[in-house]
Amino acid sequence: MSKNNAGRRLLPAVLFVFAAVAARAADDVLAHLRPGHPRLLLTDGDLAAAVAAAKADPLRAQLHARIIANAKIELTTTPIQHVLVGPRLLDKSRTCIARVLTCALAFRLTGDPPFADRAKQELLTAAAFDDWNPSHFLDVAEMSFAFAIGYDWLYSQLAPGERATLKAAMLKHGLSFAPAAYADRGPTDKRVWFVTAAHNWNQVCNGGLLAAALALADEEPALARLVIAGARRSLPLAMAAYQPDGAYPEGPGYWSYGTGYNVIAIAELESALGTDFGLSQAPALDRTALYRLYVQSPAGQAFNYADGGGNIGAQAEYTWLAARFHQTTALAHSRALLAAALAKKSRNPESDRFFALHAVWFPAEPSAGAADVPLDARFRGQAELAIFRSAWHDPRALFLGFKAGSNAVNHAHLDLGSFVLDADGVRWAQDLGPDDYNLPAYFGAKRWSYYRLNNRSHNTLTPGDALQDAKATAPIVAFASTPARAFAVADLTAAYPGSAQHMLRGVALLDRARVLVQDDVTGLTPGTTLAWRLLTGAKVTLADDHHATLTLNGRTLRVEILAPAGARFSAAPATPPSLAEKQNEGVTALVTELSPVTPDTRLVVLLTPVGAHWPAALPPPPLSPLAEWR
Repeated sequence: MSKNNAGRRLLPAVLFVFAAVAARAADDVLAHLRPGHPRLLLTDGDLAAAVAAAKADPLRAQLHARIIANAKIELTTTPIQHVLVGPRLLDKSRTCIARVLTCALAFRLTGDPPFADRAKQELLTAAAFDDWNPSHFLDVAEMSFAFAIGYDWLYSQLAPGERATLKAAMLKHGLSFAPAAYADRGPTDKRVWFVTAAHNWNQVCNGGLLAAALALADEEPALARLVIAGARRSLPLAMAAYQPDGAYPEGPGYWSYGTGYNVIAIAELESALGTDFGLSQAPALDRTALYRLYVQSPAGQAFNYADGGGNIGAQAEYTWLAARFHQTTALAHSRALLAAALAKKSRNPESDRFFALHAVWFPAEPSAGAADVPLDARFRGQAELAIFRSAWHDPRALFLGFKAGSNAVNHAHLDLGSFVLDADGVRWAQDLGPDDYNLPAYFGAKRWSYYRLNNRSHNTLTPGDALQDAKATAPIVAFASTPARAFAVADLTAAYPGSAQHMLRGVALLDRARVLVQDDVTGLTPGTTLAWRLLTGAKVTLADDHHATLTLNGRTLRVEILAPAGARFSAAPATPPSLAEKQNEGVTALVTELSPVTPDTRLVVLLTPVGAHWPAALPPPPLSPLAEWR
C-alpha cells in the first residue's frame, strides 16, 4: 500500500478524532474560562473603563472616593474572630465581605499596598478558623464569596504561601461540601439542603460556592465543573419565585439578599466564562427591577411585608437588573438612591457589605429619558400585592401597599389583608418588621406566638382572637386603576377557616388623596367579634368614638369609621405578650372591635391626610359591596 493511500485512509479517522475533541471542548463549561486573574465581576479592563468614565461623571468619581475613604476606615479595624451569635457566624462572614471588597477595590483603584495588606490580614485570619460554621450554611457561602473575591482580585499581591493558605481554606471550609450538595443523586448532607430550596438560601449558597469554584477553576477544574453544573440545576428552583410578575415572596429585604447573590452568580459566570448558560432568561427576572421600583414609597420606605425592615436604599443588584433589562425608570431611580447614599456625610463602611459593587454595576445616566410607568401596579405570585401612589416624584405623595397571597412562604408573617400607608413623608400605617431571630423556635413551633409575626400586630381584620392559617392563601380577586379611583380586593376567607362563609377586604385610593379600607363579612360564626387594627408610630387622639386624629412630624392624618354606625375606636400601646420580644416603644394600635348582631356586616374606614398639600374638602365617598367594585 502506498503512503498516499494510507494517508487517505487515515484522514477520516484523524478528522473524527479532531471532531470528537472539538465537541468535548464545546461541551466543556470551562472551555472559555478567562485565563489568569482577576476574572470575577470586575476585570482589569472593566476597572480601567470605570476609572476613565469617572472623569466625565462626578457621581462615579464620588463613589470611587467614598470606597477609598471607607477602606481607610478599615485600616484601623481589628480582624474578625470566630464568635457565634446564636447559631450563626453570619455577621463575621458579612464583615469579612465588606472589608475584603472595600479594601481590595481601593487597592485596585489606587495601587496603595496598605489596602491590599488589610484585606489579606482579614482573609488569613478567617483562613485559620476551625470551620466557617457549616451547621448554618449561609455563613459558609458568604465567607466563600469573600475569599473568592480576595483570592481573585488580589492574586498578584499574594505571595505563593498566602495563595496556598487561602486556596486550602476555600477547599476545606467551603468547597469540600460541594460533592454532597451537587451529586447527581441530590444532597447527601443535611447541611447542604439549600440545593433543593426555593428561597434565598438557594441563591446565596449557590452564589457563594460558585464564586469560590470559579476563582479556583484553572487549579481545580473537576470541582469547578461539578459546582457549575450543580448551580445551573439548582438556581432555577429559587428563580421560579419571581414568576409571573417579578415580586419576591420573602419581601423587599430578602429580595436584596436572594436577588443580590443571584445577580452575583450570573455576573460571575459571565465574567469568568463568557456565558450565564441562560440563567438571566429565567421567566420574570426581567420584571423584578420594576417590583423593586414599586415597593419603595416616595418617602423612601419599603413596603416591608415578611421578615424585613422599612429602610431601603441603594442596591447594586438593582442597577444590574435595571441596566440588563433596559428599565430606564428603575435605572434612574437606582442612580438617585446612590446619589442620596453618597450625600450622607458619615457612613459605617460595613453597613452595606456590597457597597463596593456599585463601582462594578454603576448606574450611569440613562441615555434615553426615563420611561413613564403607571402609578399603580398589581403583582401576582406567592406574594400577591397591590401598590398605589398619588405621584412618582413628590416625597409627600400618598403611598399604599396591600398584601395578599400565601402565608406558607419562607419568612412570611401572618399578614394577609394587611397594608402600609405613607402620606406627607410619614408612615402612618406601619409593619413592625421582624423580631429577634434568636428567640426560641423563631423559625419553628413558636413562630406564630410572637406578636410581630402574627396577624394581631398587622393592619388587617381578625375574627375573634384567631390566628391566620399558616398555610392559607388569600388571592386578590379584583384590581383596577384609574386617575380618580384605584383599588384591590382580596378574599381572606381561607385565612380564618370556620370563622365566616366569606371575608372580603378591599382598599381603594380615592381622588389620589385618601384611602378607603372596607371589609365585607358574610356568614360570621355567631358570637364572633371582629377586630380592625392599624399600628402607627404617630400620636393618636380620639376626637370621638368614631374619629381619630394621627399626628407626627407636624403632619396630620384623619381616620374615620364610615360604617357601621355602632363601631368605636380605642387605642393602646402595641405591646407584645412577653418581655423577650421587641417592645415596640412609641407604637400605638388603633383598634375598632365589633360584636355584630347579624352574621353579615360591613366595616368601612376612611383615612385622609390633612393639610395645605391636600384637597380642603371632599364629599363622603359612596359605599357599595366589594363584590360590585369595578
